[in-house]
Formats: sequence, C-alpha cells, structure tokens
Amino acid sequence: MRILIISQYYPPEVGALATRMSDLARQLTALGHTVTVIGEIPNYPKGIIAKEYRGRLFVREKYQKTDVIRSFVLASPRKTNVERLSTYLSFMVSSVFAAAFVQRCDVVLATSPPLFVGVSGYVVSRLMGSKFVFDVRDLWPESAVYLGEMKRGAITNLAERLERFLYRKATRISIAVPGFRQRLTARLAVDDKILEFPNGVDTSLFYPREEAKDLREKVGLQDKFVVLFSGNLGLAQGLRSVLQAAKLLQNESDIVFVLVGEGVEKAKLIEERNRLGLKRILFWAAQPHARMPAIISMADVCLVPLKNLELFTTALPSKMFEYMACGRPIVSTLVGEGEALVRRANAGISVEPENAGAIADAILQLYRNRRQREELGQNGLRFVREHYTRSQIVAHFERQLVELVAHSQ
Repeated sequence: MRILIISQYYPPEVGALATRMSDLARQLTALGHTVTVIGEIPNYPKGIIAKEYRGRLFVREKYQKTDVIRSFVLASPRKTNVERLSTYLSFMVSSVFAAAFVQRCDVVLATSPPLFVGVSGYVVSRLMGSKFVFDVRDLWPESAVYLGEMKRGAITNLAERLERFLYRKATRISIAVPGFRQRLTARLAVDDKILEFPNGVDTSLFYPREEAKDLREKVGLQDKFVVLFSGNLGLAQGLRSVLQAAKLLQNESDIVFVLVGEGVEKAKLIEERNRLGLKRILFWAAQPHARMPAIISMADVCLVPLKNLELFTTALPSKMFEYMACGRPIVSTLVGEGEALVRRANAGISVEPENAGAIADAILQLYRNRRQREELGQNGLRFVREHYTRSQIVAHFERQLVELVAHSQ
C-alpha cells in the first residue's frame, strides 16, 4: 500500500503524538508499505522555528528512512487562543498544498487533535480518491471544554459540527482507547467504522537501562529517591496536586521530584514551587525521545496524574506504558479504564485524582518498601511486553488497513 500520514506534530518535535506517528511510519515501512508523512515545520513545543527551516514553505527530507514533507505553519512562542488557532489553521491549509508533492495513496491517515488536521485529511483523500482514516487520539472540543480552555458557545458549536462532519466522512475512525467507541457511537452511528489503534510502547527502545546509574551521578541524584513525571505539563495533568504532595513530604530529605517536559502550566508550576519553598522539585526541559528510557530508568517511582474529570475515565496515557516498559512502579490518579489496567498489570498504586495526601502516602509507601517497588516494576514490564508493544499494535492495525483497501478493489 501507499500510505500518507498527516500529523501536525512529528519528530524532531517531542511529545506523545509525534512519537506515535513516527513509530507508526517506521513500522509500516518495515512491513513493506510506502509511507509519506506531512508534518509542520518543526517548532513545537517552544513555538520557535529552527534556523534551517526559517523562510521556507515546504521542506522535503528523510527522517528514519521515512519521506517527510514539512509544511508552512504560523508558529509563535505565545500560547493564546488566537495564536494556537493561527497555528492550526495555517497547517491545515499548507498541508493540503503539500500533498501535491505526494503520489496518489491508497490510504490517507490524519491524526487529531488538532481537529483541523482531519479537514486536511478529508480534502486530500477526496483529491486523491483514497480511503480516509481519521485517527482520534483525544475527543476535541469536548476535552477543551472540560479543561476550561474553551467555553461553550458559538465556537464550540461550530467545532462540534466539524467533528461530526469528519466522523461521517471518514472511511474508518481509529481510536486510542476502547472507551472512545461508546462516546463516538453515542454521537453518531459509527460503530462499524471504528478501528482499534491503542497506545503502546516501542520495547526495542524502552527497557530498563544500565546507564541510569551513571545519569543519576551526573545530575547529582545518586543518593536520592527520585519521583518522576515526564510529558506535557498542561491543564489535564493536575500537577498542582503533585506539588502539594511534595510539600507533605518535605521532611523526607531523600525524596526528590523531577518533572520533565514543557506545557502551558510550566511557568505557573515553577512559580508555585518557589512560593512554597519546595527545593526538592526539579524542572527539566523536554528531552529527545531517545534519552527518555535512561531518564525513566533513573527513577524509583513514576507518576501518571490526571485531573478529576469524567472525561478521563477512558484515558490510557502513553507515558504509563513507557514507565512500565522500563520496569518502574507507578503511582497513578487514573480512574476507569486506566485504573483497571494498572490493577490488571499489578504495576502500581492508584489513588484518588487530585488528592495530594493520597499521592504522598502512595509515594511514601513505595519509598519504604523496596521489595514492593521491584515487584510492581517487574509486573508492569512483563505485562507491557505481553500486551502493549508497539510492534504488536501496528501489526494488528496494518492488517485492518490492508483489509480496508482490499475490500475496495
């Protein structure tokens, strides 16, 4: 098959979406398919375009043997609603023009959010006469309303109409978590369109790393108990409760919190840390994906926090699988499907969302019980290798795409 992936975020940009799509492209190529990716001119998460890309509308290059077309985007370090919308809409338009550089494909896969990438995918699929697979990683604008990023009104009504339009026009809809099926089907009769494409982890990259000990010494944490969070420091994660948990653990001088990543809440979290006088909370910049296995392996406990919202009862964050693949025990505030998975894997402790006291107690329990930490870590490692390797997931997804194309011929 010839497959075109349209993803606003793509390496060298960091983040779960960029990682998922690059893994998908790489593994579909390894399975014998011809894959092209259209992504934005790299700027995420800082919103600053690198020198080598400035002033260019389109850049064609290879990334890990995949043909990638980078297309124009209005990037800005400011993250106001207007700036974000300009970024999304500019890529929506430029990515359609970028498709002119791509031979006709059998499948066009567009991944959302941002929702507007779905518009690109639909238009390009019509121009090419291809199957349109709408990959839904998050339910937007529903999630934006829940998090307070948007208020219900004319804009959200338009966004919901666009969302329903894309669901109707998609040949298939791929979903990250099983719970999305019920939500989507409740809005529109799309059950027969849905493909399973869950989150997972590349276990050839994420595994317990011996170099973690050297890294600890390099950053001065060799004698500390490291509690790690990595990923988006955004509104969804409820990280203020983590800071409050750290405050409750101030008397335990060995416990250090390390938060790795970027996001709209980072500056506020740093300000809050300083206000509370929490000297054992370290903020590290977002790291290249290849460095994360060693950083995760350095930790004694890894955090998977989310806010206490009904929306997140279907959440299965990708970082959870990376933590387990590195043999690290988890403290999560997941509910619903996420909590059930942690219990099924017996890979960590789940507590009430945004409950700082419960988070602190769980960390303290693992701090005092090395044997429990090791058992939970090994349980998670075995579970991921049996059920959630990216190679298994992509192989299953590829079979669904082959069947889709075969039935149309």
